[in-house]
Amino acid sequence: MDLKRSSGLIFHPTSLPSNLGIGDFGEHSYEFIDLLSSSGTKVWQVLPLGITDNVEYSPYSSKSSLLGNPYIVSLENLENNILDKEDLEIFKDLPKDYVDYANVYKLKDHLFDKLAKKVNRKEKSYENFLENEDIRKHITFITISEALNKEWNHWENEYQSYSDNLFELVMEKYPKIINKHIFLQYEFNYQWRSIKKYANEKNISVLGDIPIYVNHNSADVWLNKSLFDLDENYNMGFVSGAVPDDFTTEGQIWNTALYDWEEHLKQNYEYWINKLNNNLDKFDLLRIDHFIGFFKFWAIPYGEKALNGHWRSGPWDTFFKSIKDRVDFSKVLAEDLGVELDETDQVLNDYNIPGMKVLQQRIPNNAEHNEIHPKQWKENVVAYTGTHDSPTVKQWLSEAEAKQIMFYNNYVNDLNISNNSEVWNFIELTWRTPSILAVTNIQDILELGIEARFNLPGTQKNNWKWRVSHLDSLHEGLDKLKELNKESSRFNTLT
Repeated sequence: MDLKRSSGLIFHPTSLPSNLGIGDFGEHSYEFIDLLSSSGTKVWQVLPLGITDNVEYSPYSSKSSLLGNPYIVSLENLENNILDKEDLEIFKDLPKDYVDYANVYKLKDHLFDKLAKKVNRKEKSYENFLENEDIRKHITFITISEALNKEWNHWENEYQSYSDNLFELVMEKYPKIINKHIFLQYEFNYQWRSIKKYANEKNISVLGDIPIYVNHNSADVWLNKSLFDLDENYNMGFVSGAVPDDFTTEGQIWNTALYDWEEHLKQNYEYWINKLNNNLDKFDLLRIDHFIGFFKFWAIPYGEKALNGHWRSGPWDTFFKSIKDRVDFSKVLAEDLGVELDETDQVLNDYNIPGMKVLQQRIPNNAEHNEIHPKQWKENVVAYTGTHDSPTVKQWLSEAEAKQIMFYNNYVNDLNISNNSEVWNFIELTWRTPSILAVTNIQDILELGIEARFNLPGTQKNNWKWRVSHLDSLHEGLDKLKELNKESSRFNTLT
């Protein structure tokens, strides 16, 4: 990974403060970058920034691997006076400390419909934006999807295949809807690039995240039907998921579409090359979620329990060789948690791609184990206290088994770590590893418990909601982090 020894924080934009019920790309994004810079933290890690669904609101199940989530576009500083300040009064009663997704999306949809009437898509900026064919394709999909309000495999034949003629037809039939999406995606792209540029000027790198799978009802599947495991009616016979693990004893059902890897090979993995490069263009570094899926993956019969799934082989032996000259692996991080395979280690070593070690998962709970002391972790891994899927550190410490606490205390004592806070002992233990990058969640520097957990895998409600009401609450934690960054030789400077 293209980094020197440094540190990072996970803080998804939806968790930022704002006046509109959800964190967005407004002024608080820039203020947070300033705080990161002051603390000597090098990496800002975000979750996927794509369109979420309107049921679970998960950033890991999107209608497009290319387009951005319009609900995190800042509406307070739009140009051309396309919205009045009075328009934003509708958000004043929304909660400040969590995201009420249903109401936020409903209220923003109302404003999006209003501003769509004022959009002139013939403006040069929009025309230039639409010169990107992939953007035209994906905007066509989300426009038809909204207009027809049903999944794409139930659309009429005239909508089943993309063409320039279809794009023109959609602009003619659904001008308000497509105007809205052109405007929002243009603004998303403009605002996000402005934020990233500001971060880079502060010598901060943005670590993005890309799910390995995509939603069946997505532009990706609609545009690339032959590349997915679908039946003759384009339905999924099998869906993605996970075997039982530390998070869920029953396994997980993700209900995203599986790939037909043989077809991908026939097309020289062009879909993946384009998808990875499109995302690398938005971020400085990119985490590939569920990296193990390139080696083996769990296929679950549609509508059945996760336990009824079976293993299938992934394309690893041809995939990485085929894309290595067209994708910059120095900017890639592999989320290789879960199943451990020799083949995965081989690929990571061959291409110098760092994997992940999560301290919460690496502290043994019995005397017989194969874990190594954190001080012996490899340099070319990213060390995490936990992830967005994990308990907060405070929660983990309160729920860990006695044997785990014994091992944990031994690790802390071995390294002479002694803070007034056990949470900060945990963070420092992670920072003291040899790993090139050490990362924690913003909730952990705030020393929050179960009330601040961001996601509970295997559940579909009440996730992704947590947010801070103001950035002043971060000052104390970031001051501590600044000292830790200095003491552990992870301090980031502008030079």
